[in-house]
Amino acid sequence: MDAPKAPPRTIDQFCGKVCSCVRFSPDHAAISAELTGHMEEHRDALLEANPGMTLWDAESEAVRGMGDPEELGRWLNQIHNPRLGWFQIWFRRVVWTLAVLVLLFALPRAGELVTNLTAPASYDGIGMGHLLEHYDEYDVVADFTPGAVWQYEGYTFSIQRAVVTHSETSAYRDEALHLSYLLKVTHSDPWQRGPEFREWLWAEDDLGNRYPSRGEQALYQLPTSAGDSSGNPSAVYPFASYYDLWVGGIHPEATSVTLHFDRFGENAISLTLPLKGGD
Repeated sequence: MDAPKAPPRTIDQFCGKVCSCVRFSPDHAAISAELTGHMEEHRDALLEANPGMTLWDAESEAVRGMGDPEELGRWLNQIHNPRLGWFQIWFRRVVWTLAVLVLLFALPRAGELVTNLTAPASYDGIGMGHLLEHYDEYDVVADFTPGAVWQYEGYTFSIQRAVVTHSETSAYRDEALHLSYLLKVTHSDPWQRGPEFREWLWAEDDLGNRYPSRGEQALYQLPTSAGDSSGNPSAVYPFASYYDLWVGGIHPEATSVTLHFDRFGENAISLTLPLKGGD
């Protein structure tokens, strides 16, 4: 008759015995980590309560407190079903493969961004695309790449380029300034899309003048003579969305403009851009 096997005395021995009863091997590491955490907490509590106890005795006592490793392993084997486990693994692999394929499909369409940016503005403002196509025809005050970045609920907002021009023929006021800028919104999820905020992005200059969004103008029937903040449709890609936007009718003595989006009472976007300087 075989001699009975000695019970495990160390944490590693106990975890090994439990995992030997669990058929789904990819879960062994997670099971061992969880069991080790419990036993180490018990061991440390014993050492704190009994200063004279050795580390070996405290660990052995913590292991004994977990009960029969084979019985625990058989119970965990029922939870960590191999069929369900392998299904989850292969499902994640398929999802990531599809995400890579979507990205590879979208990369050749990157040229569409240039096409969208060079399209004429759909409103009466000067979009970045229209401005770049007719750059020499405008009196450029500033042309720069702002460093301001704003993060909100998984989105990262950044201004790729901003151009300030004089607008002597503006319907808003004589010698007004016009800010055109390209806003980039990035996110880590390829299935996520950029926030739908374009019609509610308003601006305010450092003199206290407010430039309402198109949504505010329509909702509150505001006159367009007060200036406005609007833009063109965006270009959308798996990890980023682009917005071709502007602020029109800016007071000529203003030196900066702050962009705001707070339709639902949250300061989701707050980016300040200078109106003077740059290359």
